[in-house]
Amino acid sequence: MDNQNGTQVASNNFASRFGAIMAIGSMCVGLGNVWRFPYMVGAFGGGAFVLAYLICVVVVVAPLAIMEAGIGKGLQKGMIDAYTEILHNKSLGTFFGGVFSFGYYSMNFYFFAVIAAAMYFIYVCGVGMWTTMEPAKIYDYMNTIPAVVAALAVVASLYTLHVVFAGVQKGIEKASKVMMPLMILFFGIAIVFAIFTIPDISKGYEFMFRPDFSKLKDFKVWAAAMGQACFSIGVGAGCVLTYGSHLEAKGDVTLSMLTVCMFDTSIGVLAGMAIVPACVAMGLDTTSGPSLIFRVLPTLFSKLPLGNLIGILVFLAIIFAAITSAIAQLEVFVVALSDSFKMWNRKKACIVFGGIETVAAIVSVYSQPFFNFWNDVSGNYVFITSAGVGAIVFGYMYGLEKLRTQVLNPTSDIQVGPWFTSLLKFVAIPIMLLMMVNSLFPIF
Repeated sequence: MDNQNGTQVASNNFASRFGAIMAIGSMCVGLGNVWRFPYMVGAFGGGAFVLAYLICVVVVVAPLAIMEAGIGKGLQKGMIDAYTEILHNKSLGTFFGGVFSFGYYSMNFYFFAVIAAAMYFIYVCGVGMWTTMEPAKIYDYMNTIPAVVAALAVVASLYTLHVVFAGVQKGIEKASKVMMPLMILFFGIAIVFAIFTIPDISKGYEFMFRPDFSKLKDFKVWAAAMGQACFSIGVGAGCVLTYGSHLEAKGDVTLSMLTVCMFDTSIGVLAGMAIVPACVAMGLDTTSGPSLIFRVLPTLFSKLPLGNLIGILVFLAIIFAAITSAIAQLEVFVVALSDSFKMWNRKKACIVFGGIETVAAIVSVYSQPFFNFWNDVSGNYVFITSAGVGAIVFGYMYGLEKLRTQVLNPTSDIQVGPWFTSLLKFVAIPIMLLMMVNSLFPIF
């Protein structure tokens, strides 16, 4: 019996440090990196936004991510049980852990519609649809064939369900080891190709990496950068805590999470380098917002030699990033339920809630109000609220010194001193709370 339990616990943990970093990194890397980051760079001043983003990651988000993953490893519990243990109250733990994990999971209700669009644009690039239709109008045409997009959304949802159903080692870790390296490779090819084929590409890189320091005086730039950093790495929503709970007892949290944060940030910058400089150099609109990759990129690829191939690689990279996040969004809720309620074992939770998100994905394709509702509620309100509440509960109630001395340092190659506790208490957590308040009730 003990051996069986030991085997089960081991199978719920990552098998290696590389596998853990790839899995946690793939959880962080998602549409926030490859869809949101490029258009945020274009909309908020290029290099100024990139610099503000990097500062936010180093000062606020990385410390919070280490804290949350460490608590996950220390407790070895999902969201509901973690909140219950820290708050010493089953009702409050069930409420906060349940609402926040469901909120994170419900992002899949609209996520798959975006993934399906990226899948359709692989076909667009493959056949060079821009030769028969104005590139900027291809996205509008796609919306006239919702049955095709819905079918693609179902495929993406069922694959996600398959990976989570297979478990941590055989599903999540295995898939991450394949998709993450390929994503990096595809973006890398696109960057190298652009450097050698696009005239004046240096102007694009200057826009992205030479900051106009005067723009850093604008609070909106900092607010956008902080929001992007939190959304990208995913602190507070339960994903970092849940994946941290899959670390083995001797797993290194500090170095692993620093590596993950560097990895996540690098992917965002890499995606930006594959898209933004080329758009700037060719005079395309970098401020077009969320529609950038679907309205502007086809125009870019139509003007590039081998644009069909580069387009396919870029959209494949976008899909890989999005799918790995969708996997995490289902995993967090499955773990929360299966850890806390006897009626929900892992397989049952996967099937039921994988089915629900599949139906929701279809509705999201056909109903823009449904898409907008879940995008607004889960992607904005619940996410930022969970980050703020999580910062308070994890930071001020769990015990940061206990975390530092009993969980982080004993198994880490990097030892953090009392300064780490002070950084969290007096800098990272207060800034996170300010961002939560400003997002819910705009002050600035």
